[in-house]
Amino acid sequence: MRLRWVLQTGGRVFFASPTFFRNRCYCGSRDGYLYSLDAGTGAFVWRFRTGDEGNLSNSVGDEIIFAGSNREGCLWAISTEKGERVWSYQTLGPVFATPLEVDHMVLIGSSDCNFYALDRKTGKSLWQYKCGGELRYASCLRGSTVYTGGSDGILYAINVENGRLIWKFKAQGPIHCTPACDSSLVFAGSEDYHLYALDALTGEKIWQFRTENAVRSTCALAGGKVILTSLDGRCYALDEQTGHLVWNYRTDDSVYSSPAVAGRTVIFGSGDGHLYGLELDSGELKWSKNLEGAIISSPAVAGGMLFVGSENGCLYAFDSTGNGEKKAGTE
Repeated sequence: MRLRWVLQTGGRVFFASPTFFRNRCYCGSRDGYLYSLDAGTGAFVWRFRTGDEGNLSNSVGDEIIFAGSNREGCLWAISTEKGERVWSYQTLGPVFATPLEVDHMVLIGSSDCNFYALDRKTGKSLWQYKCGGELRYASCLRGSTVYTGGSDGILYAINVENGRLIWKFKAQGPIHCTPACDSSLVFAGSEDYHLYALDALTGEKIWQFRTENAVRSTCALAGGKVILTSLDGRCYALDEQTGHLVWNYRTDDSVYSSPAVAGRTVIFGSGDGHLYGLELDSGELKWSKNLEGAIISSPAVAGGMLFVGSENGCLYAFDSTGNGEKKAGTE
């Protein structure tokens, strides 16, 4: 793990997590800009100004990057080539969630309690489903079913083709995280200190695991294990089928950052300012890096590199064979 480059933004890189597509890295900052950089060198490509002081969580695909805005309550569609507005869709509340792209659609939840399916190219509404709470986090897809959690403590399973409810599961606290899916189960954490594993087809609870604080992160699934983090400051590895604890590792502060897995290494950030790399099978510490600012953002691993943001306003890019640190390019 060598530091490749650093971009200093004008605000905190908070819940917004970097994304990677075709050798470009994209990340939002609380300075109100969405940045596009050359992933290999950190050279500046463009930045898109929304006036937003929120998270600007994004997803990126062919030709268009999508970013939600909490100040303006809309979803932006921005060209990946020039960083120009393609279209925007106005909801009735702040949009904190990361969009999910599915074929010709982009799916987004809003604090207005609606879950929207929009035409990817035009932004036209295809359908919407009214939930009982705010939808502040991204959804996940399995087959033709999309799963999303709300502040009402309900995990909703919705048919992605027509927007009809398939089933719903009620936790004992708000679901403020993005669900994760495998071939048969869907996993979702809650403010009630639990991670739930549900049958993806029926919503039946298969097992639950209790942490010592709220679960705000998205699970990573690797090697037959469910990797999750919690505001109790720990990273846990559970047996995917039974929910039994395999190992846990404690940091010195709360962990909002969702774990990523690169090869046999579990990577996540902590409020203690450190980026951690743990051995997947044992949970033993392989390395840690002090980024000198709380890490709420989740790391992204792609293209042989790792990208992560910090509350000190920096976006960091690492690789395993880098030749040292470079400053990212400016306009």
